Amino acid sequence: MAITVGVIGCGNISRFHFQGLEQAGATVRWVCDLNPAASKPWAERLGATATTDWTAVVADPTVDAIVITTVSRVHKPICLAAIAAGKAVVCEKTLAENAEDAAEITAAALKAGTLFWTSYMKRFIPAVEQAKALLPSIGTVLSTSIRANQCWGDLWSSAPTEGFFHMPASGSSQIVRNYGGGILVCGGSHILDLVCHFHGRPSRLYADVHVPTGRDYDLRAAVLLHTANGPVHLQALAHPLGRSGFLGDGWDEQIEIIGTHGRITVLSAQWDDPEHKASVLIHEDAEGVRHEHRYAAVSPFARAIAHFCACIARKEQGPQPITTGYDVDELIATILRSSAERTALDVTYRV
Repeated sequence: MAITVGVIGCGNISRFHFQGLEQAGATVRWVCDLNPAASKPWAERLGATATTDWTAVVADPTVDAIVITTVSRVHKPICLAAIAAGKAVVCEKTLAENAEDAAEITAAALKAGTLFWTSYMKRFIPAVEQAKALLPSIGTVLSTSIRANQCWGDLWSSAPTEGFFHMPASGSSQIVRNYGGGILVCGGSHILDLVCHFHGRPSRLYADVHVPTGRDYDLRAAVLLHTANGPVHLQALAHPLGRSGFLGDGWDEQIEIIGTHGRITVLSAQWDDPEHKASVLIHEDAEGVRHEHRYAAVSPFARAIAHFCACIARKEQGPQPITTGYDVDELIATILRSSAERTALDVTYRV
């Protein structure tokens, strides 16, 4: 059964969601953006109605699901309105700019029985899916290391005087206005979700987050997390090394899980070039035999959207919990507190 959706937010990230909706065969009835120039091409391509009023999209009784691809700071009112209107919701990460708002959204979705997903699409990378399937085969997990080292240029030598990373004398940098933070939010949020995906909610953590003088965003976050599957060492780093990583393109993202009967390593490719770059899985089994799995270049966004659309058509939440986005936002809040207080903290989940 095909579903009918409204997409709110037609900025850069939305193109991946639109492509996924097209491939899934969904009918896009509405496209909404405050900038008509951003929504018009998608309206023409998909035969949808363009609007600047997101409330009109939520109010349409023919719409089954709302796909939210706006900046995080406006997620809360749209999510709450869509939940109240009985719509299924697919929301871009991060779910909110703080854990309190994320908890409120999630509690509302749980109370209403809404189908609700925060689209952490890295769960749908084929190498990650295979790693999840192989996890029981490596026995008791002894240690996990996970990192997202992204080439953001040389932001360490001096503060930028213009552009995306410039912090004006009054006001916030564009990265904070758009995304709510630096590397912890932009890159670390995805790998925090993968920690939850592989090992469940962490119970305790200790963190060191570095915000350079004169900035309002972090460039490095190092975290030790305690999980039911043992310790996880996590790093999110904005660096200037343009040829690092397994593809030599500056993208150095890796998951390594070591168990008593083997090891799993995922080398993840750059998120915004899924048509050309693919991830790799390396599995060392109990006999020490090394198996390397290389996959075709596919969009994890499209695979995520296809899954969500199928779940909506069946009226089922599926395996990804409603709390996905909230869990990450609560972890980010605890990481920032741990770093500020220079102490280990238990993670208290409100939902």
